[in-house]
Amino acid sequence: MSALHFFKPDLLWLLPLALLPLVSYGVKQFNFPGLEDWPKDFISDSLKWGVRALAVLALTALIVASAAPFTEGGTVTRVGDGAEIVIVLDRSGSMSEPLQNYDQSVDAKPMSKIEASRKVLLKFMEQRPADTFGVVAFNAAPVSVAPLSSDREIAKAAMLSAEANSSGFTALNRALAMGLDYFQNRPFTASRLILLVSDGDAVIEKEDREILKKSFKQTRAKLIWVYVHAGAEKNILSSVIAGDNEYITGAELQQIEMNQNVAMNKLFEELEIPYQAFEVNSEQGLQRAVTEIAQMTNKPTRYEYRLPRQDYAVYLYLLAMFLLGALFWLKQIEIKSWKA
Repeated sequence: MSALHFFKPDLLWLLPLALLPLVSYGVKQFNFPGLEDWPKDFISDSLKWGVRALAVLALTALIVASAAPFTEGGTVTRVGDGAEIVIVLDRSGSMSEPLQNYDQSVDAKPMSKIEASRKVLLKFMEQRPADTFGVVAFNAAPVSVAPLSSDREIAKAAMLSAEANSSGFTALNRALAMGLDYFQNRPFTASRLILLVSDGDAVIEKEDREILKKSFKQTRAKLIWVYVHAGAEKNILSSVIAGDNEYITGAELQQIEMNQNVAMNKLFEELEIPYQAFEVNSEQGLQRAVTEIAQMTNKPTRYEYRLPRQDYAVYLYLLAMFLLGALFWLKQIEIKSWKA
């Protein structure tokens, strides 16, 4: 059994005052010249000490209730179903490029990387009724477009509203930090996952890596990067002058981008956190990656659930009210004077 604690233990010093009714208990007494010849009245003596005892108990209950007694709830081990998933979706300009392997049937329109990602992720949400979802979209700055909640419609609307938009560098580190903030001040009751859907091309500074590493460990979240690329990347910068009469060829630019994304993957591995990457260049590849992610997050999560503390003040106040009611009733039926 849990030990009893008091929120205001100093008030317990007032407990000796509860003995005052033993000195003076407020019942009317009648004076007679002498009662020696009267037979001993057991009922009267019992009533006298009974009234005093009721008064002592009433005062004791009020004082102890004022000290706010409680017991700690303790912890129990529970098994959580589903997962808490924060989708961090890249909406930089490069995500508007078409996938390399799309359906080229008659009248088929090339599907961009962000369109294919939205389509697959929306289907993923529908297949995961036990999960809670949150959405962060980012390009030059992260935007919290849907809080982490079980309201699936908000998350779906957030996904549908995410459009590719080119506006400078990609703020990946701030987007991941915002996604991790979703887990702050929440009890750990299910698997936690940051699902990064991006085509890479981002840099995370050394000091930001340490912050991310600390946040991932604090929230006990796992990182999965779905690297969406379009195969032979095309970029209008392939013919820009880089120096004196020096041109960056398309092959050189592709190699630079490839090296950068390899460096990102290595960076995530060096964070010393649960991490896995999937490289896809088609809608079917995206679907396979998401299916595998679903299997990974279907495992039950064991966690310690802290039970709320049990307060007893309300029960003592009720007891005091009952005892005071009984004393009031006894006072009402008290004989005020002897009839002549």
